[in-house]
Amino acid sequence: MDEPAITTKPIRKRTRIGNKCDPISFPNTRLTSLPVEILFEILSYLSPKDLYAVGHVSLLFNQLAYDPFLWRTYEVTNSEQGTDDVIKELKRMPMLRKISLNVRADCDDILRQLSLTNKKLEELHVSNCTGSTSKLYLRSGHLIRILERCRNLHTINILGSRFRGRKFYRMLGDMGERLKSVHAPATGSQFCTFIKHASQISENDRETICSMYIGTKSWAPLYYFVAKRTDRVSTALISYLHTDIVLIDSNRSARKFSITDRRNS
Repeated sequence: MDEPAITTKPIRKRTRIGNKCDPISFPNTRLTSLPVEILFEILSYLSPKDLYAVGHVSLLFNQLAYDPFLWRTYEVTNSEQGTDDVIKELKRMPMLRKISLNVRADCDDILRQLSLTNKKLEELHVSNCTGSTSKLYLRSGHLIRILERCRNLHTINILGSRFRGRKFYRMLGDMGERLKSVHAPATGSQFCTFIKHASQISENDRETICSMYIGTKSWAPLYYFVAKRTDRVSTALISYLHTDIVLIDSNRSARKFSITDRRNS
């Protein structure tokens, strides 16, 4: 029997028809071929963590993922980022709408930067933070400047952190109808300062509420929330020192909240 011939040429496999598709016959469907507007729409559904990951894919996606348009929310927890890194990030987020700071010991520096570069802020959430490593209380001056400069701000949650002074609470009350939700610690005098300047509450009811807390010196959570019902009548809830006060905007012409119910929680 003749021995098979040995050749150095590679043996070509037969093309299997029907099981594999010829990529040349199909149009280019890569993401990079999509219009920039559609890419922005896709990326807008990603979390900041995912945007960071996308930014390492290519130069194009780095430019897209770091566009200020996409950075509307930002969350910083513990010491996952240094103070300088957080400040650098805030400087490139002029469109920032919502920020959450959790368990940070440099909150004063971050709040100061927010007041300088993030004036479109709508929601501020601070949880268990201190002003610095040597200061337990937050500096109210930075919070005051945020209220002064961030004219779209309507929701403020400050939990597990304290600050002195009454000017911040006076400015909260002066926000009027723009204020939708507040959850913050307050002494009796700070709470009454907020109520006295809350022009959206009728004058008589402001006096009634403040009279309930005369002489109160201890810290307690202040909770204020406004909800609009389908009939355009607004309802407000004020909770302080285990007392819930419900107010309803029943007089639409005056646009003032009036007490409808008081109960102990």
